[in-house]
Amino acid sequence: MVLHVRNDLKDNRAEILDVRKSNQSEIAVNCSDIIYSFMRRKIKYTEVGIYLLLWMILTFFLLYFVYDYKAPFLQQLIAILTVTAFTALPAYISSKFLVPRLLYPKKHGMFIGALVITGFANTAATYLLAGVLYYEMSGKSVFTNNANFQLLFSFFFIINCIVIIVSSAIQIIIDRFGIEQQLHVVENEKVNTELAFLRAQINPHFLFNVLNTIYFQINKENFEARNSVEKLSEMLRYQLYECTTDMIDISKELAYIENYVAVQQLRMETGTDLQLKLPADIGSFKIAPLLILPLVENAFKHISNFKDPSKNKLYIAISKEQDSQFVVNVVNTFYSLDGTGQEQNSSGLGLKNLKRRLALLYPGKHSLINKRNESTYETTLKIQYRD
Repeated sequence: MVLHVRNDLKDNRAEILDVRKSNQSEIAVNCSDIIYSFMRRKIKYTEVGIYLLLWMILTFFLLYFVYDYKAPFLQQLIAILTVTAFTALPAYISSKFLVPRLLYPKKHGMFIGALVITGFANTAATYLLAGVLYYEMSGKSVFTNNANFQLLFSFFFIINCIVIIVSSAIQIIIDRFGIEQQLHVVENEKVNTELAFLRAQINPHFLFNVLNTIYFQINKENFEARNSVEKLSEMLRYQLYECTTDMIDISKELAYIENYVAVQQLRMETGTDLQLKLPADIGSFKIAPLLILPLVENAFKHISNFKDPSKNKLYIAISKEQDSQFVVNVVNTFYSLDGTGQEQNSSGLGLKNLKRRLALLYPGKHSLINKRNESTYETTLKIQYRD
């Protein structure tokens, strides 16, 4: 009786410690998410503030150089504000499209040509609209005098070029600052992960020695048990020794997933519809380690438990699409107690970590989509990897 009470107390203490560790980890995750969101908002507000200041300076600059004391002030102000407003279009095109799609991939010739075309096209549109607007309000035409046309068109073209160059420079600076901030967050995340790992780490040599002892204690005839211990040993070795780098070859990651599914399959009832589809030749490229595991873990955790094992389904398909896109698709049935369908715990710590890692490691180059039907739950992860 006393022994049972002691064991119960030990179990309760262990559960309390696990809850504390889980709560601490979740608090750390939430704090990291808040800091990252605050950082992104701060960069966005800074960018908006810079552009507002730029257009205020441009408006006063145009008023100073083209103001006609003989013409009404209001009409001139509206025409100049129209010109200023039109500079927002080439500024947006150059900063949000031309810089990331042409300058960063080092297509310098195409980038310069696109800037010139954008500036020329916007100058023509600006001159035409502002001229018509000015004529309607003041009755004076800006199209009759050829010399005046050449002067104003050249002046507007120079203004557009300056705005395009300045906006491109602003975008480059903001992107560089964002990358530095992102690297800082990633570095802090890495340090915190390593500290947490060191706190919870079991001596790997001791662990492998124990597994090796268990392996040889199993009768040679019990091939399945020996094979399970061997796969478990390979999984632990991968996590302890292979996952110490930022990027890992896809073949090693897929081998780990294959071993994980094989070990999980041992606890599944015979007849469960479990399918793992891996590409025969996926090629050689690197991704961040342990990105696939949370999706597979979540599916095994929430798979249905029908009396008929054939109704319990779990499909895992991994493939590579064009444009260097890596795709993971996981579908599993789940059990409904109330007839409405139990929502899966998609906000668990593992998936929160995954979403945060994807945001830090693959910003703008990934998608994570969840679909829930009456009896199935589907998750699709797409990553634009680097060759």
